[in-house]
Amino acid sequence: MKIKPISPLGPVKMAITFDDMLMWRGTPMPKHYSCLSIARKMTDALSHHHAAQVYAFSNTAPAEDDPELLRVFDHWVDQGHYVANHTHHHPSINWVDAKTYIDDIERNEQMISRWATQAPKRYFRFCNDMWGDTAEKQETVLHYLKTQGYTPVPVTVGFRDSRFHAAYWRTLKADDRQGLSFMRQAFVEAALHEMRLHAANARAVFGRDPIHIWLIHGTPLGGDCLDQILDEFEAAGVEFVSVDEAMKDPMNHLVPPRVSPEFIHQIEKWALWHDVPVDDRAPPILEEIEKLHPAPGESAAELRAIMQAHIAKSLPGSRPGPFPLASNQC
Repeated sequence: MKIKPISPLGPVKMAITFDDMLMWRGTPMPKHYSCLSIARKMTDALSHHHAAQVYAFSNTAPAEDDPELLRVFDHWVDQGHYVANHTHHHPSINWVDAKTYIDDIERNEQMISRWATQAPKRYFRFCNDMWGDTAEKQETVLHYLKTQGYTPVPVTVGFRDSRFHAAYWRTLKADDRQGLSFMRQAFVEAALHEMRLHAANARAVFGRDPIHIWLIHGTPLGGDCLDQILDEFEAAGVEFVSVDEAMKDPMNHLVPPRVSPEFIHQIEKWALWHDVPVDDRAPPILEEIEKLHPAPGESAAELRAIMQAHIAKSLPGSRPGPFPLASNQC
């Protein structure tokens, strides 16, 4: 069955990026999985699709508890890809002051420097793609990044893939083969649906297909499904390019003038600035998968609360909490 193209204007260029290949503190890892085994699946998928020099933006706090996790970066670089900064504890910039956030960037750099220095450019990604909830905070952090030679890389297309992790972990524990098949198919469909959605949003804002920057996290489900997702993308007219090429597009290298405390990506920030109505609602499947093998303390919200508690404990003065939503996410 032929897949409908992403855009009526022709092929769509997209850079693949990864976040959090070491997962997050307090997040359970299913039996028979490891961060390294997931990374191997992901680099195999990238090789299969001839995607080279792909950047992984990873927090590093989990490696304080298990230094063996850093072997993921050895593998990543050995396969011809690059490692970049994503802070140490993975706080939203909304939760901390500028100095605390900058200190966390520097702590991450200390841990990744022997891999990050092998990359041709010094890239950084804000956690949750939040660039500052006040103009002063944003300006302070962006000035720091510029003086240190970092280029911040936004996200234009995500699909809330980390929200699938709790349900996938529970379904794996239950050895529910039918449920696992359902989740994998739903994951792939969500990736394709969100690619179409954000690409349409971009055309509404810019009147063209810009070069997109796609995000997937280093989760077990991501490792199991990445190859199929990239198959679907290619069949729908997506062409994979480097981050360097993507960052030449004005949509990506310019900072939207609107300070956005909401949990939104680059296209939607531009849409709000230009007052262009777009759709950025969470896919309904996220509610449906939470019905799979529910258990006390094991929902996506409860696992997120555990992760936030680790951040609150590790970063004095931090105030983890829910993310505000924009009007197009309600």
